[in-house]
Amino acid sequence: MHPVFEYETLRRGREELLRQAELERMVRLAKVKDRIRRGFHQRIAHWLGSQMVKWGKQLEHFGKCGQQSALWPASPHH
Repeated sequence: MHPVFEYETLRRGREELLRQAELERMVRLAKVKDRIRRGFHQRIAHWLGSQMVKWGKQLEHFGKCGQQSALWPASPHH
């Protein structure tokens, strides 16, 4: 093979390897960003769920207190 053709073949091969490496880097970066995004949303969902349970328990307690006051009318002396 003529040295000029050999150089051109090597150059093209190197460019192709560089393109593949860049593509792999972009895919890895996209996967990392996706994991970070999912983790953030999961933390938000967990917090929101915990708050809803907490609020539900408070409402339940409030409802029970309201029912008791209806069962036990206030004394006319107070």
